[in-house]
Amino acid sequence: MKKPSTRLLEGAWLSCGALVVRIGFGLFLTPYMLSALGDQSYGVFALASLFAGWCGLLDFGLTTTTSRFVTRCYTRQDWRGMNEIGSTAIVLFGGISGLVFLTSCAAYGAAFFIGPQIDETGTLGTALFFAGLAFAISKISDGFCGVLRGALRQEITGVVSLATRIAYGVVNVATLWFGGGVVALLVANTLLTLAQLIAWLAIVRRVVPEFRFSLRYFRRQRIRALFNYGFFTFLAQAGEILVTRSDLILIALLLSMEDVTLYNLAVVVLTSYYNSFLTEGSSWETNWFAHLGALERTTEDAKSEEKKTPFSSIFRAMLGDTDRVERLSAPFHESRALITRASTYGGLFGAFGILILGRFFIERWIGAEYLCAYWPLAIVVASQGLYRGASEVNMRLLQGLARHEPLALGALLHGVFNVLLSVVLVKAGWGLKGVAIGTALPGLAIYYFWLPNVVCAVIGEELHTYWKRQLSSTLIAIGGLILPGYWCLRFCQPTYWSIALFGGISFFFYAFWIMALGMKRGERDLVRRAIQKRLHWSD
Repeated sequence: MKKPSTRLLEGAWLSCGALVVRIGFGLFLTPYMLSALGDQSYGVFALASLFAGWCGLLDFGLTTTTSRFVTRCYTRQDWRGMNEIGSTAIVLFGGISGLVFLTSCAAYGAAFFIGPQIDETGTLGTALFFAGLAFAISKISDGFCGVLRGALRQEITGVVSLATRIAYGVVNVATLWFGGGVVALLVANTLLTLAQLIAWLAIVRRVVPEFRFSLRYFRRQRIRALFNYGFFTFLAQAGEILVTRSDLILIALLLSMEDVTLYNLAVVVLTSYYNSFLTEGSSWETNWFAHLGALERTTEDAKSEEKKTPFSSIFRAMLGDTDRVERLSAPFHESRALITRASTYGGLFGAFGILILGRFFIERWIGAEYLCAYWPLAIVVASQGLYRGASEVNMRLLQGLARHEPLALGALLHGVFNVLLSVVLVKAGWGLKGVAIGTALPGLAIYYFWLPNVVCAVIGEELHTYWKRQLSSTLIAIGGLILPGYWCLRFCQPTYWSIALFGGISFFFYAFWIMALGMKRGERDLVRRAIQKRLHWSD
């Protein structure tokens, strides 16, 4: 039987593969849908997608919460606790699903009043309803998916995610090919979402036989523990939305709609892809740190954790008062150090790809007239390359140990200072570069400098130990990118084949560099054995 760490890593790779499929279909379908549907119908589809995205706030952070609490119970073989947590969470997801459904019905009714003013096709109400209905169904799926993730079976969730992404892409292409419109697309997606829910039910029953969903396992006292934890996750999500959604609004208000288009296509889209890869690649870490923490923490720790109230905890986080997790063993610290170094290497390489090859990609994908937005892109990606890899690990660790109150505070501060600084710099005449700096500087201050101090305080690690490791891994990574960067700038051309070729050459050079200088001998042997096993070179 595979180790939990192996299953989690396989799930991360499969989730990243699903993301590649989503991005690939997205890049291909965007111009195809535009030509097949026309500007008006495509606008209706975009509004329906935006509506479903805003409904995501109704999750209240429950998705991450469920998997984290189930992991604790699963690690300790507390099957009754797992059934109570899972069943209670699924009931709550059902309530969220009902709320989303009612919201969809309200949106359908409201479209009759505002639809004629902005929609000539007359399909806006129906589109909003089916987009909301699909999201409502997906919320119930999230409950069963959370149980599966909590049982450390992310390799299965990764397979389902990859298969689902392929199915969505193929069905959308086929629907457009046979002349289907916006409503047909959304109905097809709703049916696929229902099929996915049925698949989750069957998979959880087979793979996690210890779990049984039943209303008799519903416990009101579990609701408080779930929402105490999920409250801060919800605030962090709200802060992230404030960061990612406010820039375009500010540009529209202070600059022009042409600048909105420039910034959205050249900056928002590419950085969102970059961040999505880091998020998907680190999604397993919350469960892993929860698993390690459950092996070491006491029952008293868990009880005191459940007694915390959201408002007292956020107040303490504002004052810098963070509970320390006692008795963490050397393997925990070693695991955290290894994951942090690996994430730093990966985050910097991704940032390098956008910084060096982004100019060529923009010119080939949407045209040379959008290259004026390259420098704002470079500012945002350069800062995120420095902090995003390590910050993902720090955030997942705090989530796994239920010490994630600072994440909500950091995300909200990032959002507020992003808006304030961006307005000041745009007013000062910095234009799109001012918006980019307004996003980059608060993120760098919060996630590169402040958050590591919080994590070190929580797990009892000396700051000089963390920064010595972080700075050395950063310098090693940058050293491995100098020569590939020169090759790309000197010889790459604005064609997809050239971008893919030089990106691949850079990756292999960088990988050998990291293995030679950025890994310990035992880590190199582990990677070599893993590659040999995958390629069937040895038994």
